[in-house]
Amino acid sequence: MLLSVAVFLQQLHWLAPAAVMFGTAPCFLMVWWPTRLLTAVLPKRVYRRADDFMFSTYIRMMLFFFENCTGIEVVLYGDVDALLSTDKVENAVYISNHQSTVDWILGCSVALRRGALSRCRYVVKDGLKYFPLYGFYLSQHETLFIKRAGKFQAEKAERQLRNMVKYNFPMWMVVFPEGTRYNPELKEVIHKSHLYSRQHGSPELQHVLCPRTKATQVCLRELSSHASCVYDVTIAYNNTRCPRTGHRTTSPSMPDFLSGYSQRVHIHISRVPMGDVPTDDREMEHWLNARFQFKEKLLENFYSCEDQAQAAFPGEGRVVPLSLRSTFPSLLLWGGAFAVCMAFRETRSVYWKTGLVSLVVGLGWVSVKS
Repeated sequence: MLLSVAVFLQQLHWLAPAAVMFGTAPCFLMVWWPTRLLTAVLPKRVYRRADDFMFSTYIRMMLFFFENCTGIEVVLYGDVDALLSTDKVENAVYISNHQSTVDWILGCSVALRRGALSRCRYVVKDGLKYFPLYGFYLSQHETLFIKRAGKFQAEKAERQLRNMVKYNFPMWMVVFPEGTRYNPELKEVIHKSHLYSRQHGSPELQHVLCPRTKATQVCLRELSSHASCVYDVTIAYNNTRCPRTGHRTTSPSMPDFLSGYSQRVHIHISRVPMGDVPTDDREMEHWLNARFQFKEKLLENFYSCEDQAQAAFPGEGRVVPLSLRSTFPSLLLWGGAFAVCMAFRETRSVYWKTGLVSLVVGLGWVSVKS
């Protein structure tokens, strides 16, 4: 009985961080709406700088919970010196394997270590624009919402990217080319990936899904003159190999991660100059497939280790912690705003009204823009 209670309490560790992260969303919008209205008549760059700064502070708060609070170890491999360089921050396209809802926050984590957190933009599934509050805000933060398979609207994505290049938006474009998360329990998804590989003459991949290249190709082509490089990232979580069967298991979800299920994350980074990325669509498709075959080898090496405590990518790994100085002030800012909103009747009223209005207006906006 006591053991069951202890397990239950362990699983609830994620509730407090989740409550603060989601609870601060209306607080964020209480600041964002006036900022958007006040800068509406000013040059786009004024709003963009203000919005990027606000976005950065909010994500830093989330990173406090995901890294500082959990005590997670982030081990970096590959072109670590390039990532941690103190040189001028560059525009980049960030390409990663996708296996967990945590992957996108790790993209922000890598960006923060490069000093590019405020530049983060995303390519995500179209349905996420209906996610309450966040979906609407992300649509205002130049996120590309992509429809799957034959419904992908390349012309729409091209127009949006060209507009961003035209106005010289700072850019750290986060793309997950697989299009959906790899989950070893979803055999049908993996089977479809293998079938797609065979149809396109590519090797079948066991630890990643065959990349669906259209959206990624549009990003690489339209940003070729705007971005300096591609950061090709491969992520592996410890405690994702069954010690009894040796098979790979499901990667941790956000609640799992916040509860300390995975205490170490391995991130391999390859910095590819944009000039080395082919411009021809066919060659670009081959290049992207080759990048995922490289990810396959990295992950095969990782999961070949029987002791997950010793599992690693090839080469030297460097533990690079995220300092409290880079995250804790944001926690005080947004956590304090949330506390004030909950403390007084008047501020609670404004808080709930802002959340409700933002929800209704946001859903209406993204529906009209579909």
